[in-house]
Amino acid sequence: MKLVTPSNKDVEELLVRRDRIDRVRAGLTGALGADGYEAILVTGSGSSAIAAVLGIEEEGVKFRSYRDGSELMLSPESSMSIQAKLGSDIALVFDECTPFHADREYTARSTERTHRWLKRCLDWHADNGPSGQAVFGIIQGGTYEDLRADSCQAVSESGVDGIAIGGTLGRDKTEMAEVLGFTVPKLPWEAPKHLLGIGEIDDLMKGIRLGIDVFDCAVPTRLARHGMALAPDPETRFRMNLRRSDMVGDRLPLVEGCPCVACRDYDRDYINYISRSEELTAVRLMVEHNLTYMEELMAGARKAITAGTYGSYSAAVLDGKAPWDAL
Repeated sequence: MKLVTPSNKDVEELLVRRDRIDRVRAGLTGALGADGYEAILVTGSGSSAIAAVLGIEEEGVKFRSYRDGSELMLSPESSMSIQAKLGSDIALVFDECTPFHADREYTARSTERTHRWLKRCLDWHADNGPSGQAVFGIIQGGTYEDLRADSCQAVSESGVDGIAIGGTLGRDKTEMAEVLGFTVPKLPWEAPKHLLGIGEIDDLMKGIRLGIDVFDCAVPTRLARHGMALAPDPETRFRMNLRRSDMVGDRLPLVEGCPCVACRDYDRDYINYISRSEELTAVRLMVEHNLTYMEELMAGARKAITAGTYGSYSAAVLDGKAPWDAL
């Protein structure tokens, strides 16, 4: 959400997660109303965003307050309560995101506890949750196929409104593809599917092919803060370093044909200059560009799916075509 304001009307249909529960203060009655943000809002449970974890137990997660160092507990019920106050459209259930180095025994225990937390979240929401708020369960199980299968069954049968795939997906993209390959087919076809924390362009294209509907990632804004613009170049992992010296004097837009304000009104030379000068305007312009590029990518995917041409669209994007040229 950094450097994104409610006035970004040219960037629509984006799903935004907000894990930072420490924004909640007494009297807050909804993040949508507070921010003036009119698009769909997805909130995370906060369990994976706690930096100073003291312990994970059946009741929840113990952690220290960043304000006064006091010991606090975040439970499935308190997490759902906070998400209800935030007024999100989709709330993610409380879970433990197991790391890639966790062994099978720990991963199995953690996954079973996540399933018990799922029931507590749903019970709380049934009694207290906003009527218009959807709840997504989270698949865990690490890189273990049998644990993923058990989790798919448990979450699918729980009555959630949608299903998110979380936890470690492996050490690299190859292992991630393998984990997704044996996880996604076990989920109900009709259930909305959300892949947590993944947002590289090649991962999006491959994930959509598997049947994943929703993604979230800080890639567009994080890259912008480091002088990087999304671009149709697989050789550079679909990004362009605007701080390179060879951008000086380059009068081309960031990406030819992109409808964003940065590409429409400015050139690479100017953005190179203000980025190397650490001007916030540079970050803002690249945030606009990266979010627009992502929106165009996903809009193109929707059009291609409707037309029955997603295979050729995806191949063109992965081969280096801009989304608007790949259809």
